[in-house]
Amino acid sequence: MRLPIIHAIYRKEMLDLLRDRRTLISMLVVPLLVFPLLFQVITRVMERMEQRSETEAKSMGIAVRVSTPSLRDALEKTGLQISAKDDLKSAVENKVVAAAVEEVPGTPPEIRIYVDSSNPTSSAAADKIRTVLTELRDRRIRESLRASAIDESVLTPFTIQRTNVAGERKMAGSIWGTMLGYILLLLMFTGGMYPVIDMTAGEKERKTLEAFLASPAGRQEIVMGKTLAAMTAIFLTAALTLASLVYSLKGTRMGGRSEQLQRVMGPIPLDAGSVALIAATLIPMTIFAASLMFAIALFARSFKEGQSYLTPLALVVIFPALLGGLPGLELTPTLCLIPIFNASMVIRAILRGDLSMINFAIALAANLVYAGIAFFIATRQFDKESILFRT
Repeated sequence: MRLPIIHAIYRKEMLDLLRDRRTLISMLVVPLLVFPLLFQVITRVMERMEQRSETEAKSMGIAVRVSTPSLRDALEKTGLQISAKDDLKSAVENKVVAAAVEEVPGTPPEIRIYVDSSNPTSSAAADKIRTVLTELRDRRIRESLRASAIDESVLTPFTIQRTNVAGERKMAGSIWGTMLGYILLLLMFTGGMYPVIDMTAGEKERKTLEAFLASPAGRQEIVMGKTLAAMTAIFLTAALTLASLVYSLKGTRMGGRSEQLQRVMGPIPLDAGSVALIAATLIPMTIFAASLMFAIALFARSFKEGQSYLTPLALVVIFPALLGGLPGLELTPTLCLIPIFNASMVIRAILRGDLSMINFAIALAANLVYAGIAFFIATRQFDKESILFRT
């Protein structure tokens, strides 16, 4: 194969991609704008829902049926309006009140909290009720012990401390690896869909494929130039997606109510070595994705038909990519042979910092083999005029 001809074809395809609005949207707009906007919207909606639930809980109030004065006093400290209802359960179900409390006589007496767990407003009110009642119960226990001249330490004969031996890097890598591997692999296929369709079915629609075939370029050189252009688009989509996700998750207050989650999400386990290993993992997958989509899209006679052929492929990618990010699964040499799944698992292991180089080498070699097979199939398909001029 002649490198100058491949370079000329590659340059021509890249210029076409940069002029195509659909390609620019899938390659640039989606990674750079959609993810930050999506996370901002989700964060704001969650905050608004929490504020709305607290406001509605105060306006709706709670229904109370208790005989002990201290219980009523404690419930008044919630700041929620207290009312009396004949049927407490029905009042909660019909959203007349946010929640209800009933004291059932017995030894000891039972305090029932009626809550509609499907309603955030009811759950917010129930949480406040549980908090004040728990404080009242603990205070009564301490007063009884002091009256009996018993030290309060009998309530805690020993303490239980759960110690996490996993460092911050490993914890952050588990969370980030679960998301990044799946999203990167999925968008590599969806982001490369439009460029590949444009290079194949689009050429047929524009009647420009014949000019390629009549040029001095060989069939393998044409496929190589087009595949390199598709690989550039796919890899650029993956890189922009990674940068956008990091910015979005760091810039928003996802999980802001949990200090532990914020502490785990804080240190992004992306150093130069990790980025290099992720890039090495994605390069064979880029070749595989571009070649496979190229071979499939060649069968299409129009851009619309090419979309109908490649959309199911993107859906097929979802399952192994998602499965590879699930916690609890460990990468083994056998699992390293499963395409897409092995890349998702390797990315998660890289971010956790516990990647076995043997598994990495096996996965890398397997994906290179799959990429070579896919490129060979794409080249053979391009040699068949019955496919190129399919009508």
